[in-house]
Amino acid sequence: MTVKMEVFSGDPPCPGCVAILALADEFAAMHKGKLEVTKFIGEEALAKFEEYKLGCVPAIVINEKIRIEGMCPSRTTLANALREGGL
Repeated sequence: MTVKMEVFSGDPPCPGCVAILALADEFAAMHKGKLEVTKFIGEEALAKFEEYKLGCVPAIVINEKIRIEGMCPSRTTLANALREGGL
């Protein structure tokens, strides 16, 4: 089963958004074939942002559940969130 991770960032990205996008790329490379990462950036992401009723960015949604919001997580925190999401 592939775990779906959706990453939300502002445009222009704040330092937290820059960090979370890089972290998403790192985890996508580590879990190739097991983790599907989709990035939603700026106004283009507004509909999806509102669908999840997110309040701020950066944010990460794993398998349609909000896991991180308003900060860039540590690697350990993201790994734990992904593990809880089935990775």
